[in-house]
Amino acid sequence: MTPSPTVVTVAGGQLDLWCDGEGPSVMFLSGIGGDHSLLTFGTRLTDEAYACFYDRPGDGPPPPERPRTAGSDAVDLHELLAVAEIPTPVVLVGHSYGGLIAAIAAAKHPEDIAGVVFVDASQPGAEERFYTILNDAQRAYFDARLENFPYVDWPTSLLEAAEALPSFPPVPVTLITATHAFTDPCDEQLPCDELQALWLEAQDTFATTLTPDARHVLADTGHYAHEDDPDLVETEIRSLLARIKH
Repeated sequence: MTPSPTVVTVAGGQLDLWCDGEGPSVMFLSGIGGDHSLLTFGTRLTDEAYACFYDRPGDGPPPPERPRTAGSDAVDLHELLAVAEIPTPVVLVGHSYGGLIAAIAAAKHPEDIAGVVFVDASQPGAEERFYTILNDAQRAYFDARLENFPYVDWPTSLLEAAEALPSFPPVPVTLITATHAFTDPCDEQLPCDELQALWLEAQDTFATTLTPDARHVLADTGHYAHEDDPDLVETEIRSLLARIKH
């Protein structure tokens, strides 16, 4: 992708945007707090896609005026596509928290979206499963991990995604689920094996909730599947691009 970002202003604030390549638009959505692991990955697709990545408000300075949610980030995404004149419909590739944004964006603005690839994506319903096996101390510890991301209202984001899912459009969907998301590495203060089993169950449920013919792929990786097995993720994105071309 281009070495320097383009600064784009939307209602939610200023966004740094990178785009490169030719072909159908593919927008990468990073996990909570923002990281650039997908930015590098996007260069693998520029031969057949117009690959884009952006930093959300709160991912870097200055801090946002109020906590962000997946819903407000989806609003920014919709405006970004228009302001930056990114050709739509786009394929969204959402990792972790980025999956919540992708789900809401597709439900709220189906005209924008050609398909979605969820990369070990967050989804409403998983935490309720986790809480059934966590004791009070473990639950408090599990919830406290989000204190490192003060600019995201996590509970509201999950609620927004749950409310949006019934309106998810009939677009091609691929879910890539990491089989070692909780075990590589394992946090010794949590029951990693049990959480991993529940995570796989929750992802199965999520897939069938989105669309009856969602493709669900298991990746023998940790949570950052696109870093641990970039060839697999690239193959699945290219496969989805081929589906929308026909």
